[in-house]
Amino acid sequence: MNYKKTAGYLILLLALAGLVNAGLDIYGDIATGGRGDRGTVTASGSGYPEGPLELVIYFFEGNAPCSVCERIRGMTYELFESDPEDLSLFSIRDVNVEEKGNERYVLELDLFSTSVVLAEESGGRIFRWKNLAGVWDLAGDSEAFRDYMLREIEAFRSGGENR
Repeated sequence: MNYKKTAGYLILLLALAGLVNAGLDIYGDIATGGRGDRGTVTASGSGYPEGPLELVIYFFEGNAPCSVCERIRGMTYELFESDPEDLSLFSIRDVNVEEKGNERYVLELDLFSTSVVLAEESGGRIFRWKNLAGVWDLAGDSEAFRDYMLREIEAFRSGGENR
């Protein structure tokens, strides 16, 4: 038996275990915003909120300049001007996920890039949401983007598919 090879595999295994442990620590710190608690933006369980509900269109982005992201943001804001009756129940919020405390949105809402998310919230907690990933495919076609957004907003308002 080759003792050097066995020792090498053992060291590699210990290094991998250390890396996994460090990753879990970092994830825990990011998820709690460095506070040590498990504060979340989403409501746990399936309980219905006790306070008034608010419908929100979130625009999540980071610090990196992105012309497509700006186009998506612009078309999202244009909806409030072109279709105020369809969006009268919604407010819109920009969230920079790279600012301290906002990284938890990435983890809890499964964001992977600039995102438009429909949300139903109460008391600062999100009870229901839907990430509108289709905005990326339609960023070059403002009419198709508008139709997609209005269709998704109507489905969300009527309790359609969401998380």
